[in-house]
Amino acid sequence: MSASFETKSALDGFPSIQKLASSYPSLLSREWDGALPVGIFMTLHAIRVAYEVRKGMQISGRQGLLQELFAMLTFSFGGAILTSLALGRPQAWLENNTAVPVYSLAYILMSKMPGDLLYWALRQSSPVSDVFLASVDGLIRGFGVTAAGVDMVRKGMAGQPISDSLVAWLFVGTVLGSGGGIIDDFLQISRSVWGFRTPNMLRSGFSLDVKLSFSATVGYIALTHAWSFSERAPDFPLSTLLDMLLHAVPRISDQEAHLVCGLLCSAVLGTAAHDQARKFAAAERSALLAVRAKKTDDLLPDDDEEDSESDSDDDIED
Repeated sequence: MSASFETKSALDGFPSIQKLASSYPSLLSREWDGALPVGIFMTLHAIRVAYEVRKGMQISGRQGLLQELFAMLTFSFGGAILTSLALGRPQAWLENNTAVPVYSLAYILMSKMPGDLLYWALRQSSPVSDVFLASVDGLIRGFGVTAAGVDMVRKGMAGQPISDSLVAWLFVGTVLGSGGGIIDDFLQISRSVWGFRTPNMLRSGFSLDVKLSFSATVGYIALTHAWSFSERAPDFPLSTLLDMLLHAVPRISDQEAHLVCGLLCSAVLGTAAHDQARKFAAAERSALLAVRAKKTDDLLPDDDEEDSESDSDDDIED
């Protein structure tokens, strides 16, 4: 494969897309203003995770604030925690002075704001709020599994044997985008009583988050032609044939692939959020009707009490 082919992008004739791709990382890291040095997309992602955790607790049963907050932080940073442990690297959320405070504050506001204002506002604007927050999450996730996942291994750890491991690329990219859900699947941290169990993903299949993160990782590797069997695994069976299949995919630059994977994740999560919002609204109505029915039953006299009162009246008459 010639070097000129490898450096040419299939999107060279679309300067507007290339410009958007080059500004994509700076867009995700943009802050509100100088007085509030907190990322806009970080804030929106924190609200999204807090909102989803609160909705889950609303159906399964509320827990103590600290327990709910722990679940929220695990869902937020679970992927980074697992991948950092696997690679022996410092925890990114510990190196950042704003991540934990911002995500913690987001859940406290979602859970304890007077009048439940934040949660009420998001529920009133559903499904628009659900789709918007999920789409933002997708843009962040697509960039995360590619730039902070695959690229972190193949570029950030260059010179080490793991940087040439396709298994490591796939593992880090997939787990980085779905680690929080994986931890919950094993340990049940979103329930009132935790317990280690056989995860559902091994019994009934992988979740949408795992499938999407894996697909974005594979798509990024294929679109950038980052992997070559003939170069990195020349002794692998059928390496020449596999390289032909990989290079049949039109090549684009790393920055362009970041954007494509981000848009893919955004579209999938946004679409899924619309359907999930409809299902949650139905479950919420059912739960509300059940509570109202219980209150009504509590107000009505029991049949046994009525029979007892009737018998007492008969005895008096006799």
